[in-house]
Amino acid sequence: MIEAWKLAMMEDYGLTDTDTGLVNRVARRLAGSPSDVIDTEEFRRACLDCGVDPDSFTQSDLSRLQRKLNEIT
Repeated sequence: MIEAWKLAMMEDYGLTDTDTGLVNRVARRLAGSPSDVIDTEEFRRACLDCGVDPDSFTQSDLSRLQRKLNEIT
């Protein structure tokens, strides 16, 4: 069984398929962007590269994505 702290770490790095894990996966991909401004095309490409449906993002998910980007960049 996976310990809770290990699961939390995996989720933080986007290694899980939970909502938070998927948002974090895209955030970590976008954090490597050379641009300070992320346009729709770059967002969609990052999602698809990470195996995440860009159309599944809600406004709440986008807010969490922004917070995570602020945290890791």
